[in-house]
Amino acid sequence: MKKVLFFALIIMNCKFSFSQYLLKDFDDLSLNSGGWTTQIIVDTTNWFVNSYSGDDFVKATNYSNGSNIPADTWLISPGVDLSMSNQPILNFETIMKWAGDALILYVSTDYDGFSNPNQQGTWTDITTMATWDVDNTTWGNWTPSGDVDLSVYKSTNTYIAFEYTGTSSSGSTWEIDNIAIVEGSSPVQTISLYDIQQTSDPNGISPYYGQQVNTGGIVSAVNSDSTFFLSSGSGPWSGIYVYNTNYLVNVGDSIILQAEVEEFYNLTELKNISSLQIISSNNNPIPNYCTTEVVNFEEFEGCFITVSGVCVNDNSGFGEWIVNDGSGDLSIDDLLYSYSPVLNYPYSITGVSTYSYGAVKLLPRNSSDISIPFSIENGISSSLICFPNPLYGDYLNVSVEINSKLLIIDINGKVVSNHDLKIGKNLLQLDNLNSGMYFLKFNNNISKIIVNH
Repeated sequence: MKKVLFFALIIMNCKFSFSQYLLKDFDDLSLNSGGWTTQIIVDTTNWFVNSYSGDDFVKATNYSNGSNIPADTWLISPGVDLSMSNQPILNFETIMKWAGDALILYVSTDYDGFSNPNQQGTWTDITTMATWDVDNTTWGNWTPSGDVDLSVYKSTNTYIAFEYTGTSSSGSTWEIDNIAIVEGSSPVQTISLYDIQQTSDPNGISPYYGQQVNTGGIVSAVNSDSTFFLSSGSGPWSGIYVYNTNYLVNVGDSIILQAEVEEFYNLTELKNISSLQIISSNNNPIPNYCTTEVVNFEEFEGCFITVSGVCVNDNSGFGEWIVNDGSGDLSIDDLLYSYSPVLNYPYSITGVSTYSYGAVKLLPRNSSDISIPFSIENGISSSLICFPNPLYGDYLNVSVEINSKLLIIDINGKVVSNHDLKIGKNLLQLDNLNSGMYFLKFNNNISKIIVNH
């Protein structure tokens, strides 16, 4: 009856469809059936199958012929394929009596299945993740381990092992039963996009890589193949790419979804969507206003972004072009929308940031995402000479042939200063300008200058 109730509870606790990857209940009275093995490290003490009151279980003790003997023996599972699992959970039960060493619980993803585990394989001690029988004064009742989450140990060959040790002066007797690995006894966590994306890993790997999560946000861009980008608020780590083939969403939809966090060629994404719900529509995602250099940083991967810069390369290959606001190059890609820029023209560009073929790219979504901040008229004025350019100091020399007004305009099209110029040489103090690219508008003509303070 104990076994029936135990596995009934496992099934009832599974939130998703029940999957069983491993079961060892010893009802066949075999220690090694199903691919289980033992490794004796010290002396000859070994695990063995025992029965009591209709229960069949595995047992280890170092008490023999009236005394304790030094012992070290391992009970090792077969390699279990957890590569396609979502949240594999290990359960078992224990009983112990007499004072002595506790059992040690290990997991390995690189054990060869037959060698001495002290010499082969990387074994991680996960003993503290389980609940154990602690009353050594009585045989008592079976103690359930609780859910031991193996999500970070998913592989095609995941091994678990129990190590029993004893000394010449002490040793507990341990019994184990109903060892099982099942799917998803614990609920999926609700995690923000910020927490999914935020990472200190040098390769940009999410701390939730390989895990199922609940999350949400506003759809910021949709591709023709139904993949999309999701945005939640603004600032670093506020966006993500979603690989989707089954659900229809539109830009502006506020959604919640359950999906797996994946890394695809260094791009963090959500995939294997198990559920998606549209909460509302016609919402406006909030753009991040960034320099062209900052967009290349890991923290803005997948984010909804607006930049302004000058086209410094109108055809860098594969439908891409490059803008720069003075801080660094940024590639503009045609994956969502194709545009033919004009070299040396300034542009304001909105889109989503992605990483592909080893480079960061900004993806404008449609014609409304690309604009020229102000009108560029015919040519560069031959009647205006300015130096030095680039400007590294605080003063710019400007020579003109007629009295006129000079406007200094930033890459967003905003007039940041104006100056009345006299015929001849003029010295302009520009220490108030931040580093970047600016445009000098003089007599309806445009020149550009780089400021590097």
